[in-house]
Parts: sequence; C-alpha cells; structure tokens
Amino acid sequence: MLDVERLKDFGIDARAGLARCMNNAKFFSKMLAMALKNPAFDQLEETLAAKDYETSFEHCHALKGVVGNLALNTIYDPLSDMTEMLRAKKDADYVAMYKPIKEIRDKLVAEL
Repeated sequence: MLDVERLKDFGIDARAGLARCMNNAKFFSKMLAMALKNPAFDQLEETLAAKDYETSFEHCHALKGVVGNLALNTIYDPLSDMTEMLRAKKDADYVAMYKPIKEIRDKLVAEL
C-alpha cells in the first residue's frame, strides 16, 4: 500500500484525495492503484505517437477525470492542458508533453 504521506513528495494533494474517499486510506490507496494502472495511460501514449488525436483526446479526457477525482494534481494539471489543446485541435508536440506525465505515473506505480 502506498504511504499517503509519501504522496506529498509527488506533489499530490493527499488530503483532498482522502476526503473524496471518505478519509479511508486503504480505500484511497486501492483507488489510486487502480487509477495509475489504467490501460488508458498506455493507450494515450500509443495514440499520441500515432498522431491519432481524436482517440488521444478521448483517452486524455477520461484519464483527466480519473486522476482529478483522486487529487493527483501533478498528473491532472498537464492532462487537463493537453485535453483542451486536443479538443481545440492545436498543433503541438504531444509526445513530448506526455513524457513528464508518464514519468510521474511510472514513479507512482513503482511505489505501489
């Protein structure tokens, strides 16, 4: 189980996440593990590399909701920005934008 206090090291608002999980640390940890292992993270990486931006938008938007509900702000904020850029069909290096998101997610998964 991920130490809730350790989440602060990743810039995560653990108090808000816990509050959304009825202040149950075990439940929060379980939801966190499920969210971070969501296959949409890998699917987003694949669709961004393939420049399939419509499908990328769907994955990005879904992940934004999942991580937002758990107060994973260090992942939520860049996903939110990317979602809006994809929605507006802005030209950008989305693969480069996704790299720090993936790094944070991978570090969190390794902590589980």
